[in-house]
Amino acid sequence: MIIIIALIHAAILWTLNFFLYPELIIYPYLTAVGFLPYKDILDQHFPGLLFFPLNFNTLGFTTPVAFKTLLILIVISQSFLIYKIAKKIGNRLIATLSSFSYMLWQPFFEGNQLWLDIFLPLFTLPAFWFFLGEKWITTGLFLGLAIVFKQTLVPLVAFVGLLILLKYRSKSLIPLLRFGIAAVVPSMVMLLYFDKLGILSDFWYWTVQFNLTKFAAEGSLAPRIVDLVRLTFPVFAILAAWMIVKPKYKIHLIIGWMLFTVVGGSARFGLLHFQPAIPYFSLVFGLLLYSLWDSQHKKWLFVVGMIMALWMGYFYSRQRDLFQTKFYDQTTQNIVNVIEDKTDSGDKVFLLGVQPHLYYLSKTLPPGRVFVFQFPWFFKVAGDRILQGIKDDPPMLIVYDSESNIDGQYLKDYGQFLLTYIRAHYFLTKTEANLEYYENWH
Repeated sequence: MIIIIALIHAAILWTLNFFLYPELIIYPYLTAVGFLPYKDILDQHFPGLLFFPLNFNTLGFTTPVAFKTLLILIVISQSFLIYKIAKKIGNRLIATLSSFSYMLWQPFFEGNQLWLDIFLPLFTLPAFWFFLGEKWITTGLFLGLAIVFKQTLVPLVAFVGLLILLKYRSKSLIPLLRFGIAAVVPSMVMLLYFDKLGILSDFWYWTVQFNLTKFAAEGSLAPRIVDLVRLTFPVFAILAAWMIVKPKYKIHLIIGWMLFTVVGGSARFGLLHFQPAIPYFSLVFGLLLYSLWDSQHKKWLFVVGMIMALWMGYFYSRQRDLFQTKFYDQTTQNIVNVIEDKTDSGDKVFLLGVQPHLYYLSKTLPPGRVFVFQFPWFFKVAGDRILQGIKDDPPMLIVYDSESNIDGQYLKDYGQFLLTYIRAHYFLTKTEANLEYYENWH
């Protein structure tokens, strides 16, 4: 049954519109051509498979098909892990219900998008399995690797450390020490590597100082009303499971892990950021369905089923652009064609308000050996450096999207200092819809 569920899940994801985050393309590409992370590539995330010599680019993940296949493989792997864990804490029926729940809920939480959050359960689920078996070193190693992928899991490591401490109290600190040392080993290796590259201070600034100051103040995003509405049923299900499912310690443990996988990434709200919690929510939902079936509350199964049918029916009825990949449409290809007509591989091009994975698609590079995503909170820190890069290392071509905006803030406003310089020193040679092409004739 688990194989059938996994195949249906794979078919759903293959059909839905695929959103491949440009970071997964541009960061490994720039790293492969010699840009240094955090010094030349200005970013606030931990490295994962973005900035190490072993990254998505060197592993051969460079096309939408390859990444979409990767997404499906990740999700199927997590489905099997959920099944194994649910079977360990319950029985085969609970395991099947949990995997079925994952198939229902994973796409609902923007599961057709590939971003770092999707990868995290590959580490946290094995960690949970080994935690149940009291394998503290292995638990720590998996959670330590998860932090190298995304620092938002630091609260989960602290939570697990607290659980181990409470379990043994004053009997022995050895389990906690084993877990703690294992959890920090991956980060220590990462720091030693960055120190060797001479970028340790840059790493500290962008991933810690910047995140806690500029990004916290300006990059945060509150949930929309529609997002809160979409969360009502999952929240109700969690509360119901908290009250109904027995034994209590199991459901409390799962809910605790679920909450601490996402609490660190709540500053910029988005349903995608709940993906690390969805496997645990699926376990909760599977246990809830089993508890309703195995008690005098069977009638509520019908109510839950009807709500789920309406919930998912509404969700899938709103899906558009099936089998397509965002940012890989004909407009994107047209821009690439223009760039390739006017430049050679390795030439400097400046993409202003245009998705930056076009650097990879056209095999060009940003000027001044500096790259940053063009968000307002980044420009306030690195805007002068971007402008200086254009001055010192003039690009052959500039492509500008006049409608580019983030959170309702338009680039033509917060990036006006760049536009002023470009229009004073470059010639407008082509316009197409909201795109402007500028060339350097000197």
